[in-house]
Amino acid sequence: MLLLIHGNDLATSRNFYFEEKNKLIDPILLEGEGLTLDSLFQNAENKSLFGSEQTILIENFFTKNKSIATETKKIVEYVNNNQNLSIIFWEPTELSKTAQALLKNATVKTFSFPQTLFIFLDNLKPGNCEILIKLFHELKQTMEPELIFFMLVRQFRIMLGQEGVDRIDEVKRMAPWQLGKMQRQAKTFGEEKLKSTYQKLFEIDLALKTGKIPYSLERSIDFFLADL
Repeated sequence: MLLLIHGNDLATSRNFYFEEKNKLIDPILLEGEGLTLDSLFQNAENKSLFGSEQTILIENFFTKNKSIATETKKIVEYVNNNQNLSIIFWEPTELSKTAQALLKNATVKTFSFPQTLFIFLDNLKPGNCEILIKLFHELKQTMEPELIFFMLVRQFRIMLGQEGVDRIDEVKRMAPWQLGKMQRQAKTFGEEKLKSTYQKLFEIDLALKTGKIPYSLERSIDFFLADL
């Protein structure tokens, strides 16, 4: 068995990964970053107490290693040439089609957010409330308000955390085109409005956690978007 689990819907992909993991007896857990062929080979030779081949779980292999690296190529070739191996790869993001194609004959499980979510997040800017509220209510058909709110908070946190020595990890991992898009979006707000808007999100989150929110989360998001 060769299984690749990936996607930008991290919570759902992680849950699926743990479900698969819990089905296994004594799996071998390996960290993908810095993994060597020798280490993989030695673990692949291990047998469980029941005499059957153990499943190997590898996290962050393609995310943390360059596909052109010699060791990466050796591992991929070894996996592809040994169809009797039982390996599950889990990645915390959605891999490109090119990266997915590196694993021959793998079952691929992709967990992605609806495209409407990214259209919604890209349209976050002052004076755009009518479009945003419409997109929000479309999103609610497929996503929970709590997850939409989480992504709202994340988007503003990234817009605020792009510059200087305090640049957050999420920004550091971005491709240049993603960073450029975020910077352009942040400029539509300006620094002061970004900070005050983020403060409003913090207040909604605090009210939710303390049970002091005067409206439902759905209505609170509506009010938030109308006030942008």
